[in-house]
Amino acid sequence: MKRVFKNIFTIAIVFATLCSAQAQKIGYLNASMILADMPEVKAADSQLEAFSKQLRAKDSVQVVAWQAKVQELQKAKTDGTWAPIKVEEDAKKLETERTQIEQFEQEMSKQVQEKRKDLYSPVIERVNKAINDISKDQGFAYIIDATSGVLLFADEKNDISSIVRTKLGLPAAATAPAGMTAEKKQ
Repeated sequence: MKRVFKNIFTIAIVFATLCSAQAQKIGYLNASMILADMPEVKAADSQLEAFSKQLRAKDSVQVVAWQAKVQELQKAKTDGTWAPIKVEEDAKKLETERTQIEQFEQEMSKQVQEKRKDLYSPVIERVNKAINDISKDQGFAYIIDATSGVLLFADEKNDISSIVRTKLGLPAAATAPAGMTAEKKQ
C-alpha cells in the first residue's frame, strides 16, 4: 500500500511539473541572421577588417625585413665573407628579432580581439535589449537562439525573429519553406 501511495505521489509531482512547464511561453529566433542584416554589424566588420589589414601590413614589413637579413646572413655564412663570430652575433640578433616579431603578432591578435569587442559590444547590447523588451512585453519565459544547434524542433508561431528585426528597424527576412524546423533553416 505504501508503495502504491509513493508511486501515485511521484506521478502527481511529475504531472504538476509538466503542467507548470507547459504554461511557460517559449520563443526562439535566429540571432545570426538578425546580426548579419544589421548595418552596425556590417560597419563593424569593415572597421575591423581595415584595422586588421593595417596591423598585418606592419607585421609584413617587419617579416620581410627580417627575412632579408636572414638571407644575407646565410649568404655571408656560405660565402665565408663574414668572420664566424660575426655570423654567430648576427644569428643571435636575428633570433631576438624573430622573438620580437612573434610577440608583436601575439599583441596584434590581442588588439584585434579588443577592437572586435569594442565594435560589437554595443550591437550585441542593442539586440539583447530588444529581445528582453519583447520577451517582457509578450510574456515569454524563455527565448532560444536557433543557431546554437541545441534546438531540435520549434513551432514557427513562437519565432520572434521578425519582431526583433522590426524593433531593430531591419527589413523582413526571406522566409523558409513551410514545415521547416529551426535546425533545417540553418
